[in-house]
Amino acid sequence: MDQTIQRLDQEAERAVASLVGQRIQALLSESASIEAGNSLVEVLSVSIQLGKKRFFVLESDWGDTPKEWLDYHCLTARIAAQPRGIKYNPKPPKNGGHYRFDHLSLNLGAEAAVATVEVLESVTVGESESAIYDAGLVITRVDGLRVAVVRADSILGALLIAHSPVDIAAVTSGLSVRSRYGA
Repeated sequence: MDQTIQRLDQEAERAVASLVGQRIQALLSESASIEAGNSLVEVLSVSIQLGKKRFFVLESDWGDTPKEWLDYHCLTARIAAQPRGIKYNPKPPKNGGHYRFDHLSLNLGAEAAVATVEVLESVTVGESESAIYDAGLVITRVDGLRVAVVRADSILGALLIAHSPVDIAAVTSGLSVRSRYGA
């Protein structure tokens, strides 16, 4: 059986590991889609501010295996000086804000440190091919708040943000923890 494996690269793994201990308060995205009656937020990327000019940025893309066209996703993570697709000024004018309000900001409540980050893996098996890939992250803060950012099952390369226990269970169903950073 032919196997496709798509994992976070070393730079992305370092970026994910660097989240542990960071105090976070919001998830940012340049766009968002929410269906009526649903609390899952679909985004093209997630940016998390870690410092004045330091952001964790998570994105997804997708690919297909060559024979059976099994879908798999390609997560990328990096540390950047700016959030992805959001106008940000690290030195705003007096009485001005750091951000232009043309983006999604999912407020996580009071700022708290990240205790753990889990990298989730998905496996798809066909008749002659399989695909194993990193499908998302579950971030747990020291105050117990959990949020999952997981690939959307679509060819958009989008991500789903789940912030309630029920939604986290739904989007992580069938996925396994490949690695865990933190306590």
